[in-house]
Amino acid sequence: MKSSELRGTGEVFRFTLIQTLKSKAFIISVVFMLVMALFSSPVIQLIYGGDSDKKIEHSKIKKAYICNELPFLQDGTEITKDIDDEAYADVKFVVSSEDVKALSDKLEEEGAQCESIIVHPYVSEVGGVTVELIRVSGGAVKADDCKELSAILCKNLDKYKEQMSGLPAEQLELLHYEYTIEMNYITPDGTLTDDKDKGIGGGQFGAVYAILIIVSMLCIIASSQVATAVVTDKSSRVVELLLTSVRPMALLLGKIFAMLVATIGQIVLMLIAMVISNKITGRLFGVTKTAATTLIPKGVLSNLTVTNAVIAIVLIALGLLFYAIFAGICGAMVSKMEELQEALKYFTFLSLIGMYGAIAAIISMQSSSQNIFVKVCEMFPLTSPMITPGARIIGVTPISYALIAIVILLILDFVMLTLAARVYEGLITNMGNPMKLKDVVAMLRDKRKGGAES
Repeated sequence: MKSSELRGTGEVFRFTLIQTLKSKAFIISVVFMLVMALFSSPVIQLIYGGDSDKKIEHSKIKKAYICNELPFLQDGTEITKDIDDEAYADVKFVVSSEDVKALSDKLEEEGAQCESIIVHPYVSEVGGVTVELIRVSGGAVKADDCKELSAILCKNLDKYKEQMSGLPAEQLELLHYEYTIEMNYITPDGTLTDDKDKGIGGGQFGAVYAILIIVSMLCIIASSQVATAVVTDKSSRVVELLLTSVRPMALLLGKIFAMLVATIGQIVLMLIAMVISNKITGRLFGVTKTAATTLIPKGVLSNLTVTNAVIAIVLIALGLLFYAIFAGICGAMVSKMEELQEALKYFTFLSLIGMYGAIAAIISMQSSSQNIFVKVCEMFPLTSPMITPGARIIGVTPISYALIAIVILLILDFVMLTLAARVYEGLITNMGNPMKLKDVVAMLRDKRKGGAES
């Protein structure tokens, strides 16, 4: 791609960004999102009724089998010492030499009135520390009971880790990890996730799903705004004036970058507003931990490092660029605003494949984080920007898969930019009937033939 094709991108970017920020529609959408974000934490607090600080008065847990697989613990009782909560004073912790499956069978035999749980600290397949609590579904022990006990055990684990030294290098490395809490249960048919290919827990699912929703919002909002800006310029004939001094490729890229910056700015402002809302909620309700905060399990982002953050940002940026370029081409296929929705059906179809494919992969992760469908989605360019950043951050996606996804997106974005450079000039000046995707393909074929003949 020649540098002359990109000349003028900065001017188009600045002009489009300023016009977007000044528009009434953008201002109204920003205000709406900020209001929703500011009220989010108080509403969650009211729904949960202050249960975030509520304590279990008397635990239903009578016995807890410890199945320790952490190499820096002797038998697991180290994290059960000094439990000063009276609700768990009568809990009997029993160190077991049986594996999780055998202990699960034992709990299943006790039936619906089972008052025992399994405490299973182990090293996850990605090298982190996981504290898993398993109970019988529908039994006497409830999820809230396990949640509170897990917080106490992990607090003791923190204290123990601080005192440890003189261990082998591989064990010392484990001490630097934050832990992930998993609360699983044995279903009525006695099934339990196979430890050889363990699925993600509820907290991990929520983290990956939240990132997916944010990325999906960015894709849809930014891409729709790109398409709208393109059609607006065409319908007002402004594009004809711009093309006298700016190349079509620079015009497209300038609009794409401007809309991406504006949309990302909206999301950042919303996240900041949510943090502020959470702080205000804590003071208004007089709680140290708001209900919104307790919805995020401790340690769920334990694999969040600078490297993984950079990988996630690069993946998201490349994915946004791909979807935005495609939406821009869709917008150039029509010349009237009322025809835009018809042209965007191609973009909608493509984005739905990416979003629902990623959601299906996350659901599949709950039973197995390493099955073939998940692996494909982590590298497939339509789904990788939505699922791989979150999956890498929680530590279930190998770094090799993330890097392969980045390479694939880089190649795809370059191809898309090259195609856009070839067809955008013809599309942007077309003021007749709406074009279909097959017409665009035919135009691209004609341009290729023309270039070959010349």
